Amino acid sequence: MQAFKCRCGAPLWFPHTIRWNDNGTISQILRKGSRVVIVESDIFNEVFSRIEEKMGVSIGHLVFEAQRNAAREVIDVILGRPPFTILRKGALRYLVVRYFCNLAWATGQAYVKALDYKPGVFGEALVRNPYNRDLMAAIILGAFESLEGRPFRHTWKRLGEDDVIHIEPSEAKPDISERMRVELPPLKANGHPLEKCRICGFPSELRYLEWHAGEGKIIDGRRGVRMTFLDGYTPEVVFRELEKELGEDIFPLIVQAQKETTLRHLLDLGLTAREASMGEEERSALYRKVLDPLPLWGQGYAREIRHEPGFLEVVVDNPYSNPLLAGHMAAVFVAVEGKEAEVRWEKVDEASTRFTVRGA
Repeated sequence: MQAFKCRCGAPLWFPHTIRWNDNGTISQILRKGSRVVIVESDIFNEVFSRIEEKMGVSIGHLVFEAQRNAAREVIDVILGRPPFTILRKGALRYLVVRYFCNLAWATGQAYVKALDYKPGVFGEALVRNPYNRDLMAAIILGAFESLEGRPFRHTWKRLGEDDVIHIEPSEAKPDISERMRVELPPLKANGHPLEKCRICGFPSELRYLEWHAGEGKIIDGRRGVRMTFLDGYTPEVVFRELEKELGEDIFPLIVQAQKETTLRHLLDLGLTAREASMGEEERSALYRKVLDPLPLWGQGYAREIRHEPGFLEVVVDNPYSNPLLAGHMAAVFVAVEGKEAEVRWEKVDEASTRFTVRGA
């Protein structure tokens, strides 16, 4: 598959479906209050696996239903406004299915090719290189539930070396699905403007992303690491329900998983203190350098950064996930200060969080 690309390297049509806002968020064009984030493809796998291992419980069903509902929310926005509502009717639904396949590779979630589709009866698609097979199934189900307005179920089968997903209408979704509904938090409007490509609106600083459309992958060309655009809802929905069931013991697990991932990222890029005697001016520049990219990934905006040896305080507007950002802040502290970290967070208001990190 060949992707039509802008001179900046981004798929030419993709930035016209989402926008980078000036408040640290990425959203759909048709709904500014929605959230999209860019993450390392394995981060959610690592976080959720760590919780299951340490807590001794399976949470796959919670993650699946949260992702299914989030995917439906995304497609509902696109198909819920005139003139796009007409795409839910008749043969136009085939165009929507083609759009689903294009969206999968453009977001780095997978390479998806529709094999057969009979509205109201069944659908089949080849799925290659999914960032997570189960969550990719949840995304596909959510998309078709929005398109057809009914629940779906799925099974997998093999076609040569590839996986094929088969979906068909279902009587109802599991009861747990109702608990995993998406809630859109309030967002602050002001923030951090980004330099963008004049042609497509893609942030200039993200030119290191490389699209491999035929593989369904996006690669961070600086490190060779796979990246994925995902909805910004699923983690918080899952964490919300896990806290209800398991209590606050889940949060240190989440923080540690994100801390390890971020620290690896910073080490790969050489963004760590090279000398123990680094001055305050150098330390300030390094903190800013590692925190400034948050808006590029849609994860929030570090509005205030205050630090001294052994201490870091960051106020983030529009944080996409407090536990995951806490892990991020702990890793940043370790990278700059060269010391282990203890991190806490508290809400400043409905759309801002203060993260405080101290040497352990």
